Amino acid sequence: MKTFETEEQAIQNEIDYYNTLPCEFEGFIKVPTLTDGTIFLVCMEKQPGNPEKNWVPGYELAICKAGEKIGRINLRIGYGGGLYNSNLYYGGQIGYDVDEPYRGNGYASAACKLLAPIAKAHKMTKLLITNNVTNTASRRVCEKLGARLVREVRLPEWTDLYKEGQRFSNIFEWDIN
Repeated sequence: MKTFETEEQAIQNEIDYYNTLPCEFEGFIKVPTLTDGTIFLVCMEKQPGNPEKNWVPGYELAICKAGEKIGRINLRIGYGGGLYNSNLYYGGQIGYDVDEPYRGNGYASAACKLLAPIAKAHKMTKLLITNNVTNTASRRVCEKLGARLVREVRLPEWTDLYKEGQRFSNIFEWDIN
């Protein structure tokens, strides 16, 4: 007999899967300036986890070009956190923002690639990148990285993204091996 899982069950199964993936955090690593010859990333802040808010530790980096900051990117270390251990399923491990005058040049996808060695240093093998379903530029970043669209999901009301007004999100999985 064939059984059919509901979307909620499928999402919980995905969350459970991501929470089994390898990740080691024994403290922050020293982050050198990371560059591809066009842009470079500079670590601005190492953010400790906040157990009261169910936040995992993370790195905040500036995206720079020719000595000027043109955006930011952050990496959250872990797979869980929050209600039902699912914060990062809905919010992703990577967040980026390129200043408007510099958009459309591939800097966000280049910055993601430069960030991957930090995640690998923490034994992470896959990163989730989420974006608003209406954000075609961010979707294109994920596609350039070769990330796989896991699903479009309705955001739960408890998420920060929902509280900020977003209702649906794309969830992409980027295999960094």
